Amino acid sequence: MLPWLYLALGLAQAAHSVEEVLTGLWMNLPAVTGLLHDRLRFVPVLNWSAEGFAAANLVIVALLLGFSPFVFQRHAWALKIVRVVAVIEVLNAALHIIPAIVKGSYRSGCISAVFLLGTGLVILIKTGYSHELKSL
Repeated sequence: MLPWLYLALGLAQAAHSVEEVLTGLWMNLPAVTGLLHDRLRFVPVLNWSAEGFAAANLVIVALLLGFSPFVFQRHAWALKIVRVVAVIEVLNAALHIIPAIVKGSYRSGCISAVFLLGTGLVILIKTGYSHELKSL
């Protein structure tokens, strides 16, 4: 089951990337990351072109989906990476959903973020039980 969940997470990220690109998320990144940078100096201020942002998202999706054969082959080391990816995707989703809820309106990426959040949480729950780990 875990390999299919991971593949679903990769496909959800693909949909998420498309939503971000089509809704122009890169245009808001300097303002959002600038606010974060003012409070947390280690956060860089991101200023991307449309092409650069789309290319970065394409690379992310390619890496996630390209890694899936190792998960399907049930390599033990792949489980650790699946967990890390799931945590990153849950955080990514939260960073889209929370502002949408606070503002009470659509924010770029918030629709597909629901699928990232759900799939990521299911993966974390499934991999949190020792019996699931042994069945990998």
